[in-house]
Amino acid sequence: MRRIVVIGIVILSALLAACGGHYHSVKDGVAYLYVTKPGAQHIYFASSIDGYELHQARKIDDKTWEVTVPAYVEFRYFYMVDGVVYLPRCRLREKDDFGSENCIFIPGM
Repeated sequence: MRRIVVIGIVILSALLAACGGHYHSVKDGVAYLYVTKPGAQHIYFASSIDGYELHQARKIDDKTWEVTVPAYVEFRYFYMVDGVVYLPRCRLREKDDFGSENCIFIPGM
């Protein structure tokens, strides 16, 4: 029984790692947004700041990508990962006009 539990935990951990993660930090008026997607070849960031133009994220390591944006303005955003829309887990979300959702960045939150 213990072996089955351990195998289950290992499988769940691998699945969660493959799903990726998302976090941000703010320093000197700049928001650093990070997305982790192991195996991703290309990640783009789109936000309401400039009408959802795609901006290539900077690859930090084998699984982590970074985008920088002004930290003093509220905006909505999502990512494109290898040509597929990706909405990470984020604290705030809202429905968009196309039946999907966007993450929301609010300064100070």
